[in-house]
Amino acid sequence: MTPRELISHYLAAAKRGDWDTAFGFFADDIVVRIPGRSEFAGDRQGRDAAVGYIQAIRDHYRDGEIELELIDMLSSDDRVALLVRERFRGVGPPVEIRRANVYRVHEDEIAEISIFEGDQYVVDELLERVEPR
Repeated sequence: MTPRELISHYLAAAKRGDWDTAFGFFADDIVVRIPGRSEFAGDRQGRDAAVGYIQAIRDHYRDGEIELELIDMLSSDDRVALLVRERFRGVGPPVEIRRANVYRVHEDEIAEISIFEGDQYVVDELLERVEPR
């Protein structure tokens, strides 16, 4: 499977809310690089840490909605970049963020995710309201 195909399957699972399948694409030693100044910022290592970060945000918006829109996908031999727009509704005023997530794929697993925010201040404010897991 090419990195582009793998990320397409990951993204499809996430968009339909099948997080068990989505998280199954993560390598055991995945590294997630989170920018900013929130409690979440820095490198999160391991599947549990990566899942914990995503679940904390999902839990915070449990009664609302998180909408993911793929703007573009760029790929190479071992990396895929997703340009996305995410809308968060439910707790407080709606928030829209744009970001680029760069995934490094190794041996048919997501080995690394680097996040690049379009507006880091908005994301830091959003994450201030989220309890870490």
